[in-house]
Amino acid sequence: MQQDAKKKTLHALKRLDGLSAKLHAMVEDDAYCPQVLEIALAMQGQLKYIQGTVLESHLQTCASKKLASKEKNAFIAELIKIIGLSTR
Repeated sequence: MQQDAKKKTLHALKRLDGLSAKLHAMVEDDAYCPQVLEIALAMQGQLKYIQGTVLESHLQTCASKKLASKEKNAFIAELIKIIGLSTR
């Protein structure tokens, strides 16, 4: 993973940790449902950001090498699988 992508991903993971702790406390405290949902949606946003960051880094580094190698078909299959998982 590229260093910039790694830095961004680690920062987003720290935000996720904070959001997770907040969500846990809100559920324990029977917080108002829309507020709980707001935090859950913020967590989803962070996960999508991480997915995009990691995928972009992967495409900028590994993809060009693998597409020019004998592993091209396996790489394409791997990419199709990942994209399929991201749309579920």
